[in-house]
Amino acid sequence: MLIELLHKFSAYPWVYDRIQTLAGNKRVLECLSQALVPLNPRVVVDIGGGTGTVRTLLADCRYICLDVEMPKLEGFRSKVAGGLAILGDATSMPIRDGYADMVICKSVTHHLTDSQLDRALDESRRILRPGGHMVLFDAVLNKQRWVGLALWKLDRGSYPRPIEVLQEKFGGRFEIARWEKMAVYHEYVFGIGVRR
Repeated sequence: MLIELLHKFSAYPWVYDRIQTLAGNKRVLECLSQALVPLNPRVVVDIGGGTGTVRTLLADCRYICLDVEMPKLEGFRSKVAGGLAILGDATSMPIRDGYADMVICKSVTHHLTDSQLDRALDESRRILRPGGHMVLFDAVLNKQRWVGLALWKLDRGSYPRPIEVLQEKFGGRFEIARWEKMAVYHEYVFGIGVRR
């Protein structure tokens, strides 16, 4: 019951952004910035975009923040005047085929069942133009990292996966251009794929 209340409370933009800061989001954004800026996308869809913190990394693009929680999208809109926010689900995106140059999936996969993850990756591939980039960044299950295991107990993401599972699912849909691990508290995977 207490964990459920904490999860509801964490949906509020100010709280959500502070939790992300404590979880090491600054280091994650630095890593993403170095990789994303040179790709120079014109249209970016950020699935599970929350309050749109990734937007600060991308200068001149049409940025679309898609999330399932309205409070987070309202937080995004308060930060980005005229920002395009869509209340929606990564498994069925209301975006036309081949529309995006880049799809970003940051800290989302551990919230999805296996079938939802498959649909979200298929949808991401569908909305990407040929040659477009799919960016995946998420915590992965590593039973050797006790801090990560403790954090999984608090996270409402119920489906942490080993890195090999994500790599197989990702590589089945995209040509992998980059695939690496990093650690803050959790162990993370950072992948960039190209739509064939």
